[in-house]
Amino acid sequence: MEFVNEFIFLSIQPTNELDSSFCEINQDKNYIYLKFGLSSIDCLFNLDSKSYQIDVRISKTYFEKYNDNLPVEINHQSICCNMQLKLWEIVNCKLEGITRKIFLESTILFLLCRTQKDGYNTGCESCELSNRTIEIDRIYQAKKFILENLSSNLTIPIIAKNVGLNECYLKKGFKEIFNQTIFDFIQENRMITAKHLLESKNLSITEVAFSVGYSSLSSFSQAYKNYFGISPNEFVKQI
Repeated sequence: MEFVNEFIFLSIQPTNELDSSFCEINQDKNYIYLKFGLSSIDCLFNLDSKSYQIDVRISKTYFEKYNDNLPVEINHQSICCNMQLKLWEIVNCKLEGITRKIFLESTILFLLCRTQKDGYNTGCESCELSNRTIEIDRIYQAKKFILENLSSNLTIPIIAKNVGLNECYLKKGFKEIFNQTIFDFIQENRMITAKHLLESKNLSITEVAFSVGYSSLSSFSQAYKNYFGISPNEFVKQI
């Protein structure tokens, strides 16, 4: 374990392949513990197919100089693009001496702030879409996955996990490539599919609703009317 200073301790270890990157925060009477998993599967930055576990221990006496208590939220969470970048910089840091200590201390404090409620996953709107082919391919895979699973419960965490991509990167990348949010894309294709099924007259309105992912007929009818300006009942009567 590396002594960053008398209050902060750091350990970086290669680990077996992780399904996704994550962060765990714990504490006891004397220390705050940060455990990060940086996975080569969903990391936006080149890890050469390796995954890492980064452990940080911060003495609570470090914060006594602020004459204030630091409330620590204990949780397990996914990590955003900006946190991935800082962890990648720690793993690849080549600095030595005092400059390394200053860099590690400031970066670790950034990560601690970002893990807390007020700082969690903020600022990701500044991330730029990578030009690496694998990330763009995964966004197209997400589109394909959505179209093949319109009848399922589609959420961004589920989609991101199935294509092996960070959630905030998936949302931003999808919008940049297709000029449409994931929610709008799902809604549009559910409505178009529903209209086609109603026109075929082979299914009842309830069956159509279920086939495009709605468990409630009323919510389907409202969504259909909002999209087409006419309820599914009125549409069926017209045809």
